[in-house]
Amino acid sequence: MNLEQITKQNIYKVIKLSLSEQQQKFVSTNAFSMAESAVNPDYQPRAAVMEGEVVGFAMYTEWVNAVWMKEQKPSEYYIPRVMIDKSYQGKGYGRSLMELLLDEIKEKNPRAIHIVYCAKNTAAKNLYDSLGFVEYGKDDCGDILAKIQL
Repeated sequence: MNLEQITKQNIYKVIKLSLSEQQQKFVSTNAFSMAESAVNPDYQPRAAVMEGEVVGFAMYTEWVNAVWMKEQKPSEYYIPRVMIDKSYQGKGYGRSLMELLLDEIKEKNPRAIHIVYCAKNTAAKNLYDSLGFVEYGKDDCGDILAKIQL
């Protein structure tokens, strides 16, 4: 698997990725995420590509400059979006995507990496736990906040 920046060649494939009906309540759409990244240059959207096919999407940002951030946390990073298309799930792609994303963020020498996920999303919770994320609270929407302290 490779992580690729979003380009005019892959943006439509990223937007067409979908989740099962049950999973759609767990994460914002990729189109919404692309709109967010268009107005916030700190957001870093990535396509997850496996053997030439776009199979997933993720986005991260340094914890600075976004309007929703109540405080600035320079050198800390936040992952608001991670998804694997419903037709590619169950193949270990989510773990591969997260490992590559964490490696990319770690190249920036962060103090911490944060992630947010819906409390009902047990698959995400199990994956993030296994990668070393530790829960530390909830956001204003009631979603779980977890982080890796580096």
